[in-house]
Amino acid sequence: MISTYEGFFLNLCVLISSLFVYKQLARSISKSCQNNYSLVKSGILSGLLGIILMHFSIVTGLNSFIDLRVIPLMLTVLYGGWRATFVTSVIIIIFRFMIDINIYSLSNVIFILLSWIFFYYCSKKIKNRWTSVVVMISLSNIVYTLLAIIVQSITGINYILLLDYWIISILGGLVAVYIMEYLTKSELLFKQHKDFAFTDPLTGLNNVRSFDRAFNQAKSRQDKSVAIMILDIDRFKQVNDTYGHSEGDVVLRKLAAILKMSQGPEDIVSRNGGEEFSVLIHNCTKAEAYEKAESLRKIVENSFFVIKDGTVSIHITISIGITIYSETTKEIDHLYTHADQALYAAKKSGRNKVHFYSEDDQLS
Repeated sequence: MISTYEGFFLNLCVLISSLFVYKQLARSISKSCQNNYSLVKSGILSGLLGIILMHFSIVTGLNSFIDLRVIPLMLTVLYGGWRATFVTSVIIIIFRFMIDINIYSLSNVIFILLSWIFFYYCSKKIKNRWTSVVVMISLSNIVYTLLAIIVQSITGINYILLLDYWIISILGGLVAVYIMEYLTKSELLFKQHKDFAFTDPLTGLNNVRSFDRAFNQAKSRQDKSVAIMILDIDRFKQVNDTYGHSEGDVVLRKLAAILKMSQGPEDIVSRNGGEEFSVLIHNCTKAEAYEKAESLRKIVENSFFVIKDGTVSIHITISIGITIYSETTKEIDHLYTHADQALYAAKKSGRNKVHFYSEDDQLS
């Protein structure tokens, strides 16, 4: 009995280690191959995990073996598609036939196929993950028990083996799902933090870090025609004071949506903070940059910004400062500063304007 649970502990260590490796490999596959083939490859990984667990079979001391081959199948049903599950099943069945072909290998085919059916049914019908897992393992164990009784009726039923299998499969299945849940949530949180590092959470635009990175890349390439447009909502403080900051956020999100739609696919649109936004434009002339800015100004001026759950509609205007290297700004390092000075000049001259930088805009 003790050696059985020592073997189970070894299997558990192998299972946990394999799941960490599996998640890393599966993530790499999904990044490089975003289609059905990625699911097939995930199924192959799960099938290989099943083979590893079969290799580390638990010796019960009663001329019998227990393994956790069914757990990768269950995990594939829970976290993959039917293609991945099919591949996993085929790999496990083929490997079992490679060991030998007898009544036990045939019963294994029935066991895997029926377990697959029960796993799939439970995953669709039972919404609570842990309830679903317990029911899955229980139904699979019932199938295993019935098959074992039928097969072993010739030589005698090993009830100790069945009891050990129930305990080991339930514990192993619960631990495996817990680890997968943990790894999946950790991966999701990592992705969110990675996205938030370069994305403004309110508007979904690039944040100032993304803007700085794109601007530094443009500087390192010494692009000959790159423009910066900096825009600011006119009298935005009045919107916040009148309707509240939450409604001000609605206005910012709507303006961000307008910016996304009105700019080209290669333009870098960012929220630099507060109500200030910027657009980094590549490969354009002074006339083209001005036309972009003026078109944007008119779109915003003529747009309705619906707030207060659709009960209030307001208008806003924006002021835009713009400069282009190397037509109006001779040194690319001064590009952002000059665009900011042009924005200040647009505000000072009455707001709701587009102002191109000139040397007269130098701030004292």
